[in-house]
Amino acid sequence: MEVIESKLEQLFVNWKSQRDYEPFVDDGIQNYQKWLVSNPKIMFLLKESADDFIKIRNFSVDITKGKGPHFWWNICYWKYLVNELYKGEDPMFISQDNLPEVLFNNNVLDSIAYVNVKKSCENLSVSSDQDILDFANRDKDFLGEQINLINPDVVFCSNVTFVAYKLLFKEDGELIKINQVCYRHKDRLILCYNHPSYFQIAGGRETLFNNLKKALLEGGNVLKQFSWGSK
Repeated sequence: MEVIESKLEQLFVNWKSQRDYEPFVDDGIQNYQKWLVSNPKIMFLLKESADDFIKIRNFSVDITKGKGPHFWWNICYWKYLVNELYKGEDPMFISQDNLPEVLFNNNVLDSIAYVNVKKSCENLSVSSDQDILDFANRDKDFLGEQINLINPDVVFCSNVTFVAYKLLFKEDGELIKINQVCYRHKDRLILCYNHPSYFQIAGGRETLFNNLKKALLEGGNVLKQFSWGSK
């Protein structure tokens, strides 16, 4: 893991030297030691950062603070769902007080990878999809290398970051569609789903949880098609 951390550090040095993004969003793996033992390893591919949230790599998040009332909670719910299904469990929607981050980690989320397509933090209140894709195209070599060094098993995307992911890896293997949400890219599960901030749906977090569960179980447990712990 020290080798990966060193390679990612050097990647960012090179990236920053060739771009004038100010401030530059320093994102990626939250906690290298926890990432090492996570199975599966879950990454969220987001559009861009706001509210000067630029120090993300090696950074623990208090899920009770910041980024609106839904963002971190949805991430924790979806992470919990994927982890439980991969273990062969049948998880139900639970109170937020029973999420692992609350029960066992003092409200701290520190075991995912969090990557923004756009590394220039402009603190925009609304993202432009075309702007995000322009950054993906401009930085595709750097961004593709960052993701491959992180080497996630599961990647959560929203609609536009899913398009960005396909752009980044269009010459690196086919994305095989499993269903409307789930895609396979080599030994990586790509999920084209809602943005974690999304809540404009009847039932809110619970509906989002159950809709994701339905997609992951469509035609059988999609996660059982993978054996990540062996790599």
